[in-house]
Amino acid sequence: MMLRAALITRPYEVKVIERDIPEVKENEVLISVRACGICGSDLHIYRGRHPFVKEPRIPGHEFSGIVVEGDEYSKGERVTVEPLIPCGKCELCRRGEYNVCRSLKVLGVHVDGAMAEYVKVPKSRVFKLPKSLGFEEGALVEPLAVAVHVVKRAGIKLGDDVFIIGAGPIGLLILQVAKAVGARRIFISDVIDYRLDVAEKLGADYIINPTRDDVIQTIASLTKYRGIDVTIEVAGARDTLYQALKVTRPHGKVVVVGFFEDEIVGVSATDIVAKELYIVGSRVYWHDFPVALELMSTRTIDVKKIITHKLPLSMAKRAFEIADKKEENALKVLVFPS
Repeated sequence: MMLRAALITRPYEVKVIERDIPEVKENEVLISVRACGICGSDLHIYRGRHPFVKEPRIPGHEFSGIVVEGDEYSKGERVTVEPLIPCGKCELCRRGEYNVCRSLKVLGVHVDGAMAEYVKVPKSRVFKLPKSLGFEEGALVEPLAVAVHVVKRAGIKLGDDVFIIGAGPIGLLILQVAKAVGARRIFISDVIDYRLDVAEKLGADYIINPTRDDVIQTIASLTKYRGIDVTIEVAGARDTLYQALKVTRPHGKVVVVGFFEDEIVGVSATDIVAKELYIVGSRVYWHDFPVALELMSTRTIDVKKIITHKLPLSMAKRAFEIADKKEENALKVLVFPS
């Protein structure tokens, strides 16, 4: 039997192809993919700027679907999938820190992903969807788990002031999780006004567009020169890490999430030393899917508010164009393979 899949053949080129349905081995399941999101790392692949990917590649790691083969107990179950495939043997994996496994593989990055009618995955990475969640929401468990992990790494406490740099889908999910854990005031910046409008509707206290306002001076004024408790860099832009270090208060924390296409970016090392700042990285997630599912099933977080576009697999090329160029006020673009 054959399946259809979206294949990135070279930068800015996406084709829908046919290939054999993969053979399921022991401890694997075959999933009929019902919804698959396009995220920032997919766009880096699309642009030919992802350091771990060599085209051609089937993208897709945010997805949900139905188990159709491989595990009789779960056959027919509606599921979402944690797309990380660690080695399971190294010291990091043995400690449960599999997200930083040096041999880590990610569906849609190191191996072909879920923007296809079917995908096989290790059954240990499969999570059952609660009845209250649909396939669209199921595809967004993965990015919400990213946001949950970021907030855990940030250690946000009740009453903290939080500044989020970047109001894309991940930034908007971080905003919601930060509010849920008790952040006092949330500041968020982006160069795109409609994203800031969504952020405001989701509860941001202050929105800043750096094309009009000086970020550093604006935050200094709004905090009466105290500074921010926790700054979360999600944009991966040229000046944003520098801004993060400048606006964070002494003994504050800066969490770096954004994917920087340029390996070397400008920072203020003096601020790190003089203010004794804590600099923390955050990479995907570990053990965060259950929390994300709980936040969604209890309606603490509403991921549907960031879904803007839904297209069939046959229009995968157009879906990537919309997401890449941010056309039509795009935030989260979903592709439906089945």
